Amino acid sequence: MHAPFRQKKPSLTRLTRLAATLAALASMAAGTAAFAQPADTKSAASNYPSRTIRIITPVPPGAAPDVMARLYADQLGRSLHQAVTVENRAGASGNIGAEFVAKAPADGYTILYGYNQIPTMNPHLFAKLGYDMQRDLAPVTQTLSTAYVLLGNKDLPAKSLAEVIAYARKNPGKLAYASYGPGTASHLIFEIIQDSAKIKLLHVPYRQGALTDVLGGQVAMLFEPFPSGVPYAKSDKVRTLAVTTDKRVPELPNVPTMNEAVPGLNLVGWQGVWVPSATPPDIVAKLNAEFVRITNTPEMRARIAELASSPMGNTPAEMRAAIEKESAQWGSIIKARNIVLD
Repeated sequence: MHAPFRQKKPSLTRLTRLAATLAALASMAAGTAAFAQPADTKSAASNYPSRTIRIITPVPPGAAPDVMARLYADQLGRSLHQAVTVENRAGASGNIGAEFVAKAPADGYTILYGYNQIPTMNPHLFAKLGYDMQRDLAPVTQTLSTAYVLLGNKDLPAKSLAEVIAYARKNPGKLAYASYGPGTASHLIFEIIQDSAKIKLLHVPYRQGALTDVLGGQVAMLFEPFPSGVPYAKSDKVRTLAVTTDKRVPELPNVPTMNEAVPGLNLVGWQGVWVPSATPPDIVAKLNAEFVRITNTPEMRARIAELASSPMGNTPAEMRAAIEKESAQWGSIIKARNIVLD
C-alpha cells in the first residue's frame, strides 16, 4: 500500500532563488522595452520622405533664389528617390512664401528656400507679420553667399558709383534708382549710400520688371544680385558701376567696389533653407545633411561659381547665429532711417 502523496513545501533557499530569477527576468524585460523604445520613437526620418516634397521660394520664376531652388530640387529628388517640386509664392518682400511655410505641417514636406532679407530685415520693417521668423521657422542651412552689382542704363551720365555720387550732389533728387520693393536689400543699400555720401536720390520701387526698365532707360540704376546681374554686367547692354564685395571680383576685374566710393561700405547677401519649427529634429538633420552634401558636390560648386556666388553649407546652429548677428546690424540701420512698411 502506497503512502498518500504529499507535496513538499519549498525550502527558503528555493524561494529565494525563484524570487531572484523572476526579478532578473523582470529587469531584462524592462531593459529590453527601454532599449526598444528609442527605435520606436527614433525616427520620423526612417521613412522620410515617402511622398512629394515641396520647396517654396518667395520670388518670381527666374529670380536668383528660384534658379537655385530648382537646382537643389533636382539633386534632392535624385538622392531621396522622391519627387521634389518648386512653387513660387512671391510678394510682400518674401513674407507671403515664408508665412505659407511657417503655417504648413511640420513634417518635412514643405521647405522654404529663401534669402537673408526675410529673417534679418523683415522683422524690423514690418510691425505686423502673420508669422514669427524665430518662433515659427527652423534654420536648416545657408547654401550660398552672393554680392550685388550696381547696373546703370547706357544713358546714365556716370561710369562708376563715385561719378554717380558726384552727379547726385550737383543734381539732388533727380537721379532715380529702382529697387525690388521698399525695405528690400536693393532699396536699403541706396539708403545707406545716401546717408553716407550725403546725397539725395529718387526711389522707384518695383514688384517685377526693374531690370527691364534699367535696360530700357526708364530708370537710371539698380543693385542686382550677382547670379542674375553678372551676365548683364559682362554685356554691352548696361553700365556696370560697382560691386558690393570688399574686393574686386575676378568675374568683373575692372569694376570698382562700392567701398572705393564709400569707404567701409559693402553688402553680401545669402540664400538658405528653413522648415516649420516643430519639424522633428532627425528630419531637420537629414535635410541639413542632404543640402550640405549637394552644395559640396563638384557640379553644384561649379554651378554656384558660374553664378558668381560662393558655396556655404553650415549647421542649423551656425545659421541661427549668423541670422541673429545680421539682424542686429540691419535693425539698427532700419531704425535710424525710420523705414516702416506697414
